[in-house]
Amino acid sequence: MNEMNRGFDSHFGPASQPINVSEFLQEANSAGSSLLSGALTNPAWEQLSHEQRDAVEAEVTASISELKSSIEEVWDSPLLSAHVLRQHESTIASVYDQADVPGTRKRKRKRLEGSESAPGVPQLQDKLDSVNLTCWGLTAESALCIRAAKNTDYNALDKLKKTGAGVLRTPSHKDVGAVCSSAPDSLRSPSPDAPSCPDAIISLTVYNRIPYLPSCLARSSQHAVLSTQTLDDLLRVIPCASSNLPVEKLDAEGDVSGYSIDDQGVEQHSGCLFCIEGLLYGDRRDNTDYAEKLMSHLQKLPEEKRPQIKAAATSTSETTFNALTLRLHQPYWLLHQGNCEHFIVLDQIRHACFVSNFDPLSGYPLMLHLTPTLLDLCRACSKVPAVYSVVGDMRLGESPCLLCAPCWRTMGLPPKNYEGMMVIPLVKH
Repeated sequence: MNEMNRGFDSHFGPASQPINVSEFLQEANSAGSSLLSGALTNPAWEQLSHEQRDAVEAEVTASISELKSSIEEVWDSPLLSAHVLRQHESTIASVYDQADVPGTRKRKRKRLEGSESAPGVPQLQDKLDSVNLTCWGLTAESALCIRAAKNTDYNALDKLKKTGAGVLRTPSHKDVGAVCSSAPDSLRSPSPDAPSCPDAIISLTVYNRIPYLPSCLARSSQHAVLSTQTLDDLLRVIPCASSNLPVEKLDAEGDVSGYSIDDQGVEQHSGCLFCIEGLLYGDRRDNTDYAEKLMSHLQKLPEEKRPQIKAAATSTSETTFNALTLRLHQPYWLLHQGNCEHFIVLDQIRHACFVSNFDPLSGYPLMLHLTPTLLDLCRACSKVPAVYSVVGDMRLGESPCLLCAPCWRTMGLPPKNYEGMMVIPLVKH
């Protein structure tokens, strides 16, 4: 089951048709300008009298209010909400029992008791039983799609994290093709300070290779970027251990004498490469452009094994998402910091005017999800995460040895005749 789950997590697609972001914005602007006007100028609607229009609006409002109130009534009642949760857990338990392989030992599950005769519970159960949707119930085959929560399912953030500086670039008419003022007033951003420029919000997920299973991927983070931002803007906000490695301290002879971590860590851009739809976007650095190095490496391969890719005309700092043609659910390759790989999968492309409370100056790119980091515990106390990696200390049983700050203070300073010992601060998460 674990191998099947990993296979599902590492499988993407089917990919969508290629989407030109600039053309998408033009079509969305046109659709937005005619969305409400088209509905209000419909001939059938125009033929209705004011009384009939009011009756239709009242009926729609009443239907929505009734649905909303019925749901709130259930969840606001401790007895009714507990009954719904209890029924759900019992159904899942029965699915697991039916899906168990014959002859194997079944796990004992605690029987969920509840008061079925509590006030309002029989009436609620009758409503649930009267639902005619064929997909309402769970079958035995549902067990194939049910799994325990993994570390990547949890979110280390309790709210959206603003990772950008909040400064927008002014898009040209060639990039976006239209202005946001063509959208209806009811679909615009309610923020009066927001600039009236067309933009798209692109949500994407970053995946990393599992160290002990290089052929499988695991979700690392999820972000939301604006189409007027560049590939460099995305690269700066992707959390990666390779971008936070400690800086080496060199002595007079050029040997490494220690490590330190400042506020910025190592230089964020020591070389990068995006491979999107057969085009390589490098950072155009002198003697370190990854796109040129990769192209020269591919030229050494036999022609029949050479992938059909070529270098793009613009660099990562010049390429905005407006200028790209992208596909949803298609993994794109990112290489940086030497040999650190990431895979980027687009989840959604949405017009900003259709997003409620959209504020283009609210710190995009946003971080929507961050997988909790599994920290190594101190090897001395085995209770708290380690903050130091001690190398070459003969007093410890191994080198390097991971220690927390209290344990390292308890160790005391080493003798002066200790040579070659280094204390390396670990990356703070």
